[in-house]
Amino acid sequence: MAVRPQTPTTLPSLAGSQNTPSYNQKQVAEKPVTVEIPAINYYSRGGESKIEFSPTALMPSARGQGQVKILKDGSVSVEVRFSGLESATKFGNQFLTYVLWGSVPKGPTLNIGEVTLTGDGGRVFATTVLRTFAMMVTAEPYAVVTEPSSFVILKAGLPTSDTSQTGIAQVALLDNAYTPPGYNYEPLDTASGYAPELIQAINARRIAKALDAEKYAPVQFHQAEDLYHYLTGSAKLEKKPSKELLGVAKSVAQSYEKARAMSVRKQSRK
Repeated sequence: MAVRPQTPTTLPSLAGSQNTPSYNQKQVAEKPVTVEIPAINYYSRGGESKIEFSPTALMPSARGQGQVKILKDGSVSVEVRFSGLESATKFGNQFLTYVLWGSVPKGPTLNIGEVTLTGDGGRVFATTVLRTFAMMVTAEPYAVVTEPSSFVILKAGLPTSDTSQTGIAQVALLDNAYTPPGYNYEPLDTASGYAPELIQAINARRIAKALDAEKYAPVQFHQAEDLYHYLTGSAKLEKKPSKELLGVAKSVAQSYEKARAMSVRKQSRK
C-alpha cells in the first residue's frame, strides 16, 4: 500500500510576484467554446462496454482504455486507465489535475471524477447517474470544478462498430475562466509533500481571489475563508493528513469554486 507523504507543519504562502488584478477592468472573459463527442446509450447496451479514449492535438501521447458497467442497482460504473499524461501545468500554473466528464446530448455535463495520477499514468473509478453520455478528459485547476475547461486532452470514442445507440453531445467549455487578462500565476510546489487535496484547496483560493470573488461574491468568499482558516489550523496539528482533513480540503475547494463561479457570472453581466 502506498504511503502518503507527511504534511509539513505550515501551508505554503501564496505571497509572491503575482500581479494584482485591477477592479477597474473586466476580470475574466468566458468565451463560448464547444466540442462535439459521440454519446453512447450504455444502459440500452446493458452489461459491460469497452471504451477507448483518443488524444487531441493538445496531448498526442495520451491514451485511455476502460469499461462502463450497468450495476444491479441501475447506476453506471466507469473505470478507465490512462497513460502518456503530461503535467497539467503545461496549460498554465493554475492547472494541477485532470477530470473525466460525462455529457448528455442536449443536456448537462457532469464531473464524473478526478484522474488519480501516478507518474505519467492515471485512473478513474467512479459511478454516475448518467445513462446516455459522451466522455472526455480536461485539464483543471482542482478536482471539484463544475464546468469543463477548454483544454480537452482525450475524447471517448464508440465502443464498437454498432452505432445504433449513439448520438452527438455538443459540450460547452470554459475558456479563460480561471485567469484575469494579463495575469500570471506563480507555480505551486506539487512535489513538496503536501496532499493533493490541500494543494488544490490553496489553488482554488488564489484563483477566487484573482477573479475578485471577495468583491463580487463576498458572502460565498468569506464562507470559504472561514473554512480555509479551519483547514490550515487543523493541518498544523496533524503530522499527516487524516481522511477527515482531506474531506475538509475538498469542501474548501468547493466553496471557493462556488465563489469564483458567482464572481464570474456577475462580472459577465457588466
